[in-house]
Amino acid sequence: MNSKSKTYRSRNRIKKMNKLIIFFPSLTSLLLMSSFSAILHPSLCSSALASAPSHNHFTAFHHFLETNINRTAASIGTTQKSIRALLRLQELYVQERNALRDCLEMLDQTLYELGQAIDDLHGLRVSYGNLKTLLSAAMTNQNTCIDGFFELEELDSQNQKGLKGHLQGLLSPISESMSNCLAMIRNQEQILNSQKRVSSSPTKKSSKKRFPKWMLPGDRNLMQRLVPRIRADIVVATDGSGDYETIGEALKMAPNFSIDRFVIRIKSGVYNETVEIAREKSNIMLVGEGMKSTIITGSKSFADGFSTFATATLTVIGDKFLARDLTITNTAGSEKFQAVAARVTSNSAFYRCNFSSYQDTLYVHSLRQFYRNCIIEGTIDFIFGNAAAVFQRCRVIVRKPIPGQTVMITAQGRTDPNQNTGISLQKCTIVAVPEFNKTERQTFRAFLGRPWRNYSRTVVMRSYLGDFIHPQGWSKWDEFTTVDTVEYIEYFNFGPGSDTKQRVNWGGYKRNCSEEIVRQFTVGLFLHGESDWIQTTGIPLSYGS
Repeated sequence: MNSKSKTYRSRNRIKKMNKLIIFFPSLTSLLLMSSFSAILHPSLCSSALASAPSHNHFTAFHHFLETNINRTAASIGTTQKSIRALLRLQELYVQERNALRDCLEMLDQTLYELGQAIDDLHGLRVSYGNLKTLLSAAMTNQNTCIDGFFELEELDSQNQKGLKGHLQGLLSPISESMSNCLAMIRNQEQILNSQKRVSSSPTKKSSKKRFPKWMLPGDRNLMQRLVPRIRADIVVATDGSGDYETIGEALKMAPNFSIDRFVIRIKSGVYNETVEIAREKSNIMLVGEGMKSTIITGSKSFADGFSTFATATLTVIGDKFLARDLTITNTAGSEKFQAVAARVTSNSAFYRCNFSSYQDTLYVHSLRQFYRNCIIEGTIDFIFGNAAAVFQRCRVIVRKPIPGQTVMITAQGRTDPNQNTGISLQKCTIVAVPEFNKTERQTFRAFLGRPWRNYSRTVVMRSYLGDFIHPQGWSKWDEFTTVDTVEYIEYFNFGPGSDTKQRVNWGGYKRNCSEEIVRQFTVGLFLHGESDWIQTTGIPLSYGS
């Protein structure tokens, strides 16, 4: 988009805002003039404004958010009915039905996250950071639905029935409404932060010692304690020496929506099963006996008729999930395209876990995720999604691709400038598998990542980059990629692939920027927010850059 068209759209948005101000003068002081100037879809705001109280700015703002969220939830209910009607069509083939079912699952997840946002607004202390996380995740769900139909077009463009366009029409107003809420929340957060900077000191070390809302004091050492010393609620063993022989059986016995940590110990062995931590299974922890000893394996793939979304060996949806000392692998192989090892739609933390596949290994789908001392192996887009995900001291291993393929390590999917999402690699090691020798590596191109969406955000800091990284560092997704709106940062990396002299000249790329900027993508600020949730897991971590 050229600068003239951007200016025209900006002026048009301001005109619409001025019209709203005429009709609602009581809210002009801060709510409209500052908050609405940032929203991307102003035409959706007027009906919600009509019911907003005018006597108190923050009461009005919170009421506006709640009204918008409730209206969005009602729209989702209508959309779900439309999709169920589509599923009754006889001429649909299996992949189309599967994609529609994925959409229903994502819409149901969106309703759940919007409900959590309403609960937060009714709380004694509203956390804008948590609201942004929930709404960012809810927006991501709509894109995930559409992704399934993009995949079908690539698979068989001649026999499509216009389902993608129809669903985009249904889902666009939902995403746009959440986009507006995110813009206004970010604005309010900036106002509060500026007030705090004036009235308090810039550092607040005591925040590291608070317990988060979703963790109990007894959980804080679970990720550091020696495995034999962890008391398990259930033991799983393939040889029959435990309570159950499969992980799925053990999960059925776990309590629903538990407020206490429920530990499932998985003894050494290969567990050939697809595992889902369902939404109602909160506070689950899986403890293996080592990456080389406890292995969960599956083989679903896109080539076998599954959507990327549904290929995962491990799917995590339940909140406050922890895992350590195990391997999750998808053995479909490089010839079968997308084959996910783990899809994570949850506030989760992983310690000493191995994720292994080829294309689309680790789907960091949404919410807040932390990976420490983990291994992630793959070839194409093998760390991808739209969570706020930090990888600290991990080994990112490039496997040997199919001849002609280009290696893409990350594919971050941020769609809105106000989503608090991104992929942050901190003090990691990016290398190739030993069998992918130097001569072979010279025949392939390998990039740190490519922007899956127009606001894609990826940071690589203080990490070792192997010799196979292409001098340009980053690659466009396609000819429609808007590279000036992405946010790609490299900061004090080292190794033969770290030279930035020939890197891309995109407007959204930064090299060795200020420490103040890069600090925003460290654990202390990027994942914690107002509920210091990762600290009490006991995972060893570094807060700063």
